[in-house]
Amino acid sequence: MRLFHRSRMVLQVWSLMLVMAVLGCARQQAGSSAEPMVPLPKPPIVFAESFDQIDPEVWHEFELKGKTLYQVVEVDGNHVLKAESHAKASILLHSCRFNPTDYPWLSWRWRVDQFVDGENLRTRAGSDTPARIYVYFETPGLPWQKRNIDYLWSAMVPADTLLTSPFANTSKLMVVESGTTRGVWRSVTRNLADDFRRCFGQHPTNVIAIGLMTDTDSTGHDALAYFDDVQVRRDAPPAAMSVHASAR
Repeated sequence: MRLFHRSRMVLQVWSLMLVMAVLGCARQQAGSSAEPMVPLPKPPIVFAESFDQIDPEVWHEFELKGKTLYQVVEVDGNHVLKAESHAKASILLHSCRFNPTDYPWLSWRWRVDQFVDGENLRTRAGSDTPARIYVYFETPGLPWQKRNIDYLWSAMVPADTLLTSPFANTSKLMVVESGTTRGVWRSVTRNLADDFRRCFGQHPTNVIAIGLMTDTDSTGHDALAYFDDVQVRRDAPPAAMSVHASAR
């Protein structure tokens, strides 16, 4: 049953992304003119989300099994995204397109206040974590064959561990935070181009979506996490120590 739910979600997600891509192309054609385009300098940041609100034009929610409760709350004077799951799972997805060679640096902040009892990333029955950030890449083939990197916080598996999802061999699980320290903000910076080469052994293709999720549908337990300051940058952010995850 869980596999059915996951397959259904994948189809829904990629159907939406296909529609959004078509609409995006139509808008570009409608706004085009006969005058030649002058290349503009690439901006330093191609995507930034500080979660002052959950903009429905930016983030689309898809149910996997029920709904994770996503809401903007104030913590320590800042607006952040709170994600709370009780035996449920849904994903917030942002459809975008950029070249990870031009914009390789993905960074964010997160914290976990409740970890998942029964987590076991190597099995379908235990494949829940309190905090995940997905990056989806352009890939030939059917919707469920799209490659993605699932950056996650694991209570059990050591940081820098790379696993293959028990649901799809095109989805790679990359543990970038480990341990059960509660209520402490951690900052993470990843180099998407390097991580893609590590996961798939090839030069990276375009990124086509970014997703956030807190899920407990497989274990049937609870989890609580917070997300903030998701950015994709041309250059390494000042806090980055290396191309690998850095935490403070």
